[in-house]
Amino acid sequence: MSTESQIELEQLSKFAAIASSKVYTSHADLDPKDHPMQEMLDWCEKQGDIVVMRSGLILSSNPSSRSVQNCKIVMGGKGLRAGKVVPTTSALVRLLLAGAKDEEADKHLDPTSDPQSVSLQQQRLRMLVAEGIREQISDIHLEVREDATYVRFRRHGELYLHTEWPARVGREVSAVAFNRETDHAITHFNPLVPQNASMPLHIEDMDIRLRLASLPAHGGFDVVMRILTTGHEQSMTLDELGYTADQIKLIHRATQMPYGTVLVAGPTGSGKTTTLAACMQMISDDRKIYTIEDPVEKLISNATQVPVNTEKEDRDFAGLGRAALRMDPDVIVLGELRDEDTARVMMRASITGHLVFSTIHTNNATAIVTRLVDMGISQNLLGDPNVLVCLICQRLLPKLCLECAVPVTQSAAHQPNLQRWAEVFGDKLSQVHVRGKHCKLCNHTGISGRTVVAEVIWIDEQSRYFIQKCDILGWEKYLKEQGWSGYPDQVLRLVSEGVCDPVDAEKLIGDLSALQTHKMIYGTTAKMAKEYSE
Repeated sequence: MSTESQIELEQLSKFAAIASSKVYTSHADLDPKDHPMQEMLDWCEKQGDIVVMRSGLILSSNPSSRSVQNCKIVMGGKGLRAGKVVPTTSALVRLLLAGAKDEEADKHLDPTSDPQSVSLQQQRLRMLVAEGIREQISDIHLEVREDATYVRFRRHGELYLHTEWPARVGREVSAVAFNRETDHAITHFNPLVPQNASMPLHIEDMDIRLRLASLPAHGGFDVVMRILTTGHEQSMTLDELGYTADQIKLIHRATQMPYGTVLVAGPTGSGKTTTLAACMQMISDDRKIYTIEDPVEKLISNATQVPVNTEKEDRDFAGLGRAALRMDPDVIVLGELRDEDTARVMMRASITGHLVFSTIHTNNATAIVTRLVDMGISQNLLGDPNVLVCLICQRLLPKLCLECAVPVTQSAAHQPNLQRWAEVFGDKLSQVHVRGKHCKLCNHTGISGRTVVAEVIWIDEQSRYFIQKCDILGWEKYLKEQGWSGYPDQVLRLVSEGVCDPVDAEKLIGDLSALQTHKMIYGTTAKMAKEYSE
């Protein structure tokens, strides 16, 4: 934030304290459906420091000036009701006024034709990203349609409406993002075809990196911006992510292996990359680490991180993986196993004395083997002692906001489910909590964050036998006999402790009453972890 902006904010804060108000600094402070009032737009534009919303709210960057009183007089003359006066930063006032201008139908931005417009939308883009970072979101969705642009934020896995823009503004911001801000600026943003890019921004003393993707849609297009890194965040540990003590012991054991493969699976957006970054923290500094990523997401201080360029054959995952093998590595991280070529590079690296980490998309840990076989890797090779070391599969479950969560027995909306949930939790039903009346602390979502629920399998000699036979059912039976448990037991534990809402749990594992409730041994292969610790 510039010195000028800091001075302005301090002055506005003094007015806010007197008026028992707050300073509006972003769209997040406004009702997403509240827009500048067209009847007052011309007058406000002439003033330059004031904007009137449809609700009657008067936003001013100079709230103690005569223009505020003049505004109320003009509104009275037009038969309009004046509402509360709120101190607002000049940057937000300018964006609201600019965004309210009449738009021309189906007009696309030519970033070379109007430098002033480009500069304004670059400012709007930066403010939007800054707002997202302050709200700790993971993704920004721009849904550009014929009549409006809907800006949605994803926080802790849940999507909510942040604000609305005119359609023209959404088109211009999207074009500026792709044409002016990305690493490899596109000559012309085309909303009619899917496009991908990565975008570095410097905002509020932070070096931020985003991944952009666009997709045509009926009546317009969507742009999704994922915030990859702010340059300030610390890599989370496995314990902070939600892994149990027994699981951490097994994963730590895997990171100390001289060779082999560790695979992290899960659906899109389940935090696989974050878990990989946590695993890299466990590797000693005397081992050389190369990561091959598309794009580089989490900055890892003890690794050489190489970005993938899918437009060039020798710069894809497989090509860069082969190149990394010639760089005397100890550990290789392949961001994702996408095809047979990349899977074969993984196998080659592990059987030639390297420790390999990668991610793959499956629904559970044992299904990783099935997916690798589907990629063309033979069962006999997968059963080789030099190949698979540890299999991890994770999902994310929302954690309740402790400020507004309520006991399930006191929630009228959940009464129809009480009987079947009582069969699952018994005497512990009184400890089960659900989302209550949402508060400002959780941004009215009812959740404070997310926790990992994971399956971790150590590949022992007996497991290799089942893998070579591709006997997944027999393998799972064997694992359970050893004390291993999957998602259901861990999810049930979190719900019974009042950490997670049973409704969110059922979105992850299905009807809770349909599960056979066994002894809740959370973690994986407790017996194996105990043997290792001894």
